[in-house]
Amino acid sequence: MKAEVTVLVDDYAGFTKFFSEHGFSVSVLIGYEDGSSYSVLVDLGTSGRILLYNASVAGVELKSINAVVLSHRHYDHSGGLARLSKLLRDKPLLGHPDILKPCYSVRDGSARFNVGLSPEIRKSIGRFELVLLREHMELSADVWFLGEIERHYDNSYAVKGFKTLRDGTIVDEPMLDDTGLAIRVGDKALVIAGCSHSGISNIVRKARKLTGAAEIVVLGGLHLAQAEQQDIMRVVGELEAEGVTEVHAGHCTGLKGETALLRKFEDKMRKIHSGYRLRLTQ
Repeated sequence: MKAEVTVLVDDYAGFTKFFSEHGFSVSVLIGYEDGSSYSVLVDLGTSGRILLYNASVAGVELKSINAVVLSHRHYDHSGGLARLSKLLRDKPLLGHPDILKPCYSVRDGSARFNVGLSPEIRKSIGRFELVLLREHMELSADVWFLGEIERHYDNSYAVKGFKTLRDGTIVDEPMLDDTGLAIRVGDKALVIAGCSHSGISNIVRKARKLTGAAEIVVLGGLHLAQAEQQDIMRVVGELEAEGVTEVHAGHCTGLKGETALLRKFEDKMRKIHSGYRLRLTQ
């Protein structure tokens, strides 16, 4: 078995021919020993335009995608749904039921409304086969949609400032819709996290339990950009304790988070960018 990941959208383009935007999207192609394959698109960036261009340059055939996974409802992960809804019409779109809830952001005393699914996206998701799950689900052999993530470790740093509407009142949003994807390849499991509002340590913990893997490779956004240094160091320690041996971080990880991860994992820590590729083989 082998898994190949191509980062289609990230905030950073590196020194490449790819484009960047604030957001995240990756395609994952899993190949099996019998010659069959399974492909997943995780998140769709902000605009969809960058995703389509980068997929073309990278040679990723989006029409062959078997399923789309939405890590959570924020616009920088869901925004591309509208532009890609015709191309991916009738494909399964998996997410947590709370992706349909309103989501606001309150920072530095100012409120930002509609940071979740826009009205345009809410219309376009009707073109997909919408599958809303709280439970985890094995999509293909050794490929898991993680579903709702149990909060074993403190993730308050990753949901700070997010709000929702309940019975006419603005209340704190725990971001229960934040999830990820796990793929077991031999003794390792690859964990793909869009933004890690559930806490990357919690996401890894669930993936490890589901896959039974001895080692964990993490790729995605770890939402450490606004975290305090003490929280960053705690999270890095938790990852090591959960069996993480390799990290490929970007999007919302932030400079302080990337620095702490680099110090801990050294040459097993990489900064991702649009066009970045990762291959795991059994």
